[in-house]
Amino acid sequence: MDGRRWDVIVVGARCTGATLSALLAKQGVRTLLLEAGPRGTDMPMSTHLIQAAGIDVLDRIGIGEKVRAAAPASRTFRFALDDSIVLSRNDEGRAARCVRRSVIDPWLQDAAEEAGATLLDRHRVVDLLRDGDRVTGVVARGPAGPVSFHADLVVGADGAHSTVAKLAGVEEYLVTESTRAGYWGYFPAPAQWTEEWDANLEHQGDEIRYSFRTDGDLVTAVYVGKADEVRSWGREYRQRFVQALEGSEVTRRIVGRSEPIGNVVGLLKSKFFYRRPVGPGFVLAGDAGHFKDFVTGLGMADAFLDAQRLTPAILDGRPEAFELYWRQRDAETLPLHFDAISQGKVGFNDAFNRWVIGRLGQDPELKKRVSKMLDRKIDPSEMVPMKTMLGWMGAALVRGRFDVLAGFMKAGKQLGGEAKEIAARRAMFERAKATLAQAPAPSAAKGVESPGAGQHVFA
Repeated sequence: MDGRRWDVIVVGARCTGATLSALLAKQGVRTLLLEAGPRGTDMPMSTHLIQAAGIDVLDRIGIGEKVRAAAPASRTFRFALDDSIVLSRNDEGRAARCVRRSVIDPWLQDAAEEAGATLLDRHRVVDLLRDGDRVTGVVARGPAGPVSFHADLVVGADGAHSTVAKLAGVEEYLVTESTRAGYWGYFPAPAQWTEEWDANLEHQGDEIRYSFRTDGDLVTAVYVGKADEVRSWGREYRQRFVQALEGSEVTRRIVGRSEPIGNVVGLLKSKFFYRRPVGPGFVLAGDAGHFKDFVTGLGMADAFLDAQRLTPAILDGRPEAFELYWRQRDAETLPLHFDAISQGKVGFNDAFNRWVIGRLGQDPELKKRVSKMLDRKIDPSEMVPMKTMLGWMGAALVRGRFDVLAGFMKAGKQLGGEAKEIAARRAMFERAKATLAQAPAPSAAKGVESPGAGQHVFA
C-alpha cells in the first residue's frame, strides 16, 4: 500500500482511534488505521470503567452488547472520604461496565475493520510527511521497514505521549503536574458478590483506593498515594501494592490476601493538559489532545465521546468545523477536567469535602445527581445547589466547624477561577457555532478537508 492515498490516516488503534475509524468508515471514508503494537494486545496505562455515555458510542459501532455480556453491570457507585460516604445508583439502563483492555481493544479494532477501515498493526509512526507547513501523511516503521502513507488528513489518536503531537509541535495549555502515583492489578473476584456497590472509590487521608467488578470474574484494584512515597517502593512495588490495598477494610475484604493475576502496572509520573488539536492537515483526538487526571475513572468513556465529537467535523471538512470541534471539546470536558484535578490533589480529603459528602450521602434526591454527573448530564458544580450548600455551611457554623468553613472559602476561590475559564471556553464554543453557521456550505454533500486546506477532497 506504499504510495496509496487515503482520505484519513488515524494513528493509534485503541479507544479513540479505533472508534473514530469505525465511525468514519461507516460513512464511506477511506480510512487507514495504524497501530504501533501487535493487534489485540493489552493497553496497560488505562482506566477501566466505562460509563453509560461511553457505552452509547459503543452501541453505534456495534460492540455495546458484547461489553454488556462480558462484564457485570456497575449500577451502584460508592464514593467515600474517610467515614463520609455516598452510594449512588445509576438510572435504569445506564449502568457502567469495567472491561479489561485486552478484551475490549480487539473488539474495537475488529469493529473498525468490519466497518471498512484498513488496520495495520506493528506500524509505528516516526515522521510526518509535509507539503510546506501542511501535513500530508506519515512515515511508519513496519515489519518490512519504513513505509510512507499519504492522506488528506492525519489524526493523532496515539495517547498522552502522542508522536503526532510532538512532530506537529502543537502548544499545550492548562497544564498541571500530578502530585500522585499509583499501581493497579487484577485479582480473583469473590465467589459470591455481597457488596452493596459495584464500583468503589475511597479516600482515606492522603491515600486513594478503587475496586471495580471486571470481566472474567475479576476485580480491578487500584492504589494511589503521594508520588514520592509510591516511587520509593522500587523493586518491591508488587508486595508494597498488595500491602497498601490491605490498608482499607473494603479492598482487604474484596481482594483478601490473594495475589494479583498477571502484571501489576504503575503510573509514577504524569501531567494533565490540553493541546491545540487542529492544524494544517492534522487533528489530535482523545488523550493526544486532552489528558485529565485518571483518579475519577472517566478516561475510556471520554475517549469514545471524543471520537464521536470529531466525526462530524471530519465529514463536514470545512476549517470552521474543525474549529468547532476544538471549542466544543474544551467546553464540554473542562468541568470534569477541573474536578478530576481537584480530586487527585493531595489534600482533597479535607474537612470541607468530608462535610459535603457526608450530607450528600444523606439526601436521596441529591445522590441521584452523582450518577447524572458521571453520565455527563450535569457538571460537578451542579450536583449541590448553592442554596443547599449555604445551608450546610450554616450547620457547620452552628457546630463550630471553622475548619469546614475555611475549606469552603478556599474551594469557592478555586471554583470561581475555574468558572471564569469555563465561561470563556463556552463563549469560544458559541462563537465557533455562529461562524460555522455563516460559513459557505461544503462543496459536496460529504467531504473531508483538513484544517487549512483550500478545497474538499472527496465526495
